[in-house]
Amino acid sequence: MKSGVLEHDDQLIPYQVQHKRSVTRRIHLRTAQDGSLLIIAPRRMSQRVIQDALQERVHKVARFLVDAREKRMETPQPRYVAGEQHLFMGDLRLLEITFATARSSHVELTPTAIRISTNEASPGRIKSLLEKWYRARAAEHFSERMDLYAEKAPWVTGERPPIRLRKMKRTWGNCSAKGNITLNTRLMKAPPDCIDYVIAHELCHLQEMNHGRAFYSLQSELFPDWRSARSHLRAKAHVYLAD
Repeated sequence: MKSGVLEHDDQLIPYQVQHKRSVTRRIHLRTAQDGSLLIIAPRRMSQRVIQDALQERVHKVARFLVDAREKRMETPQPRYVAGEQHLFMGDLRLLEITFATARSSHVELTPTAIRISTNEASPGRIKSLLEKWYRARAAEHFSERMDLYAEKAPWVTGERPPIRLRKMKRTWGNCSAKGNITLNTRLMKAPPDCIDYVIAHELCHLQEMNHGRAFYSLQSELFPDWRSARSHLRAKAHVYLAD
């Protein structure tokens, strides 16, 4: 990867550039694993153009780095060990790990904890079990809430649209032109009203594929408090989308 340095007040901001074919027009700001600045740029954009564009907006770049680093401090990398806290539907639950002699593992939710019983308690194994458990809970809960909101949406006729589950890094859900709805399993970390908002949002796309006035009119009808839920997801995305 190519690299460069920006000047901001009395400090230097080093950065690295990653070119991607999927990026066609804009420069995107990201942070690398070590917290340094990573620039995602169109494949054919020159280093000079990137440098000039970043230096012109260096105050915004510096603000982005400060915000990104504060968010990283708020979301420490999970170690998947007993005593950690993990989110489930907006609440922090203690991670309890007990040793089982049987080969099969079991995950259950208690009023205060997520309890895992397993004969292998390595962090990798605990992470795998947790992710499978979140996915199973998402399949159950999303289906139940989709049924509820599909009944309230007069434009949804016949069988409710199928739900696809994915673990995604930057989006809560999407609806294809064919009417296939994909939801992020990480939504199970968010409060129930935020889950409902995303489901209602994608159901509205079955009628209105864009985000025009007609779409927001439908969304206000189906989920009146969508602004509050959207604001919460935007503010806490770095928490819910973290591994």
